[in-house]
Amino acid sequence: MTAPARPPTDLPADVPRRNGELVFEAPWEGRAFGLAAAYVDASGAGWGAFRDRLIAAVADLPDGTSYYEAWVTALERLLAEVGLAPPGAG
Repeated sequence: MTAPARPPTDLPADVPRRNGELVFEAPWEGRAFGLAAAYVDASGAGWGAFRDRLIAAVADLPDGTSYYEAWVTALERLLAEVGLAPPGAG
Protein backbone atom coordinates (compact mmCIF):
# COMPACT_ATOMS: atom_id res chain seq x y z
CA MET A 1 0.00 0.00 0.00
CA THR A 2 1.35 3.42 -0.92
CA ALA A 3 1.38 6.30 1.53
CA PRO A 4 -1.22 9.02 0.98
CA ALA A 5 0.03 12.00 -0.99
CA ARG A 6 1.03 14.95 1.13
CA PRO A 7 1.21 18.53 -0.10
CA PRO A 8 4.74 19.68 -0.86
CA THR A 9 6.42 21.76 1.81
CA ASP A 10 7.61 24.48 -0.58
CA LEU A 11 4.18 25.67 -1.75
CA PRO A 12 3.62 29.31 -2.64
CA ALA A 13 3.02 31.22 0.61
CA ASP A 14 -0.42 32.52 -0.34
CA VAL A 15 -2.09 29.11 -0.72
CA PRO A 16 -5.27 29.38 1.40
CA ARG A 17 -5.10 27.41 4.64
CA ARG A 18 -7.26 26.91 7.71
CA ASN A 19 -5.66 25.38 10.80
CA GLY A 20 -2.68 24.43 8.65
CA GLU A 21 -4.79 22.47 6.15
CA LEU A 22 -5.25 23.49 2.52
CA VAL A 23 -8.66 25.07 1.89
CA PHE A 24 -10.74 24.66 -1.25
CA GLU A 25 -14.12 26.31 -1.68
CA ALA A 26 -15.19 23.96 -4.49
CA PRO A 27 -14.08 20.53 -5.72
CA TRP A 28 -12.59 21.93 -8.93
CA GLU A 29 -10.20 24.09 -6.87
CA GLY A 30 -8.76 20.99 -5.21
CA ARG A 31 -8.40 19.35 -8.61
CA ALA A 32 -6.63 22.44 -10.02
CA PHE A 33 -4.25 22.33 -7.07
CA GLY A 34 -3.72 18.59 -7.54
CA LEU A 35 -2.96 18.90 -11.25
CA ALA A 36 -0.37 21.60 -10.62
CA ALA A 37 1.17 19.64 -7.74
CA ALA A 38 1.30 16.46 -9.85
CA TYR A 39 3.02 18.25 -12.71
CA VAL A 40 5.54 19.99 -10.44
CA ASP A 41 6.31 16.68 -8.73
CA ALA A 42 6.53 14.62 -11.94
CA SER A 43 8.60 17.18 -13.82
CA GLY A 44 11.08 17.66 -10.99
CA ALA A 45 11.06 21.37 -11.79
CA GLY A 46 10.12 22.47 -8.27
CA TRP A 47 7.59 25.15 -7.44
CA GLY A 48 9.74 28.06 -8.65
CA ALA A 49 8.71 27.82 -12.31
CA PHE A 50 5.05 27.44 -11.39
CA ARG A 51 5.23 30.17 -8.73
CA ASP A 52 6.51 32.75 -11.23
CA ARG A 53 3.56 32.07 -13.53
CA LEU A 54 1.14 32.01 -10.58
CA ILE A 55 2.25 35.46 -9.46
CA ALA A 56 1.61 36.82 -12.96
CA ALA A 57 -1.76 35.04 -13.20
CA VAL A 58 -2.90 36.38 -9.80
CA ALA A 59 -2.02 39.90 -10.92
CA ASP A 60 -4.26 39.40 -13.98
CA LEU A 61 -7.29 38.13 -11.98
CA PRO A 62 -10.45 40.22 -12.15
CA ASP A 63 -11.91 41.11 -8.75
CA GLY A 64 -14.11 38.40 -7.29
CA THR A 65 -12.44 35.61 -9.23
CA SER A 66 -11.37 32.44 -7.43
CA TYR A 67 -7.69 32.31 -6.49
CA TYR A 68 -7.54 28.89 -8.10
CA GLU A 69 -8.53 30.36 -11.48
CA ALA A 70 -4.99 31.76 -11.35
CA TRP A 71 -3.67 28.24 -10.66
CA VAL A 72 -5.37 26.96 -13.80
CA THR A 73 -4.00 29.86 -15.86
CA ALA A 74 -0.49 29.45 -14.45
CA LEU A 75 -0.50 25.72 -15.16
CA GLU A 76 -1.80 26.26 -18.70
CA ARG A 77 0.96 28.80 -19.36
CA LEU A 78 3.66 26.54 -17.97
CA LEU A 79 2.46 23.52 -19.94
CA ALA A 80 2.29 25.60 -23.13
CA GLU A 81 5.85 26.82 -22.59
CA VAL A 82 7.18 23.28 -22.28
CA GLY A 83 5.14 22.05 -25.25
CA LEU A 84 2.56 19.98 -23.33
CA ALA A 85 -0.37 22.27 -24.17
CA PRO A 86 -1.26 24.22 -27.31
CA PRO A 87 0.51 27.57 -27.74
CA GLY A 88 -1.57 30.40 -26.35
CA ALA A 89 -3.07 28.31 -23.55
CA GLY A 90 -3.70 30.34 -20.44
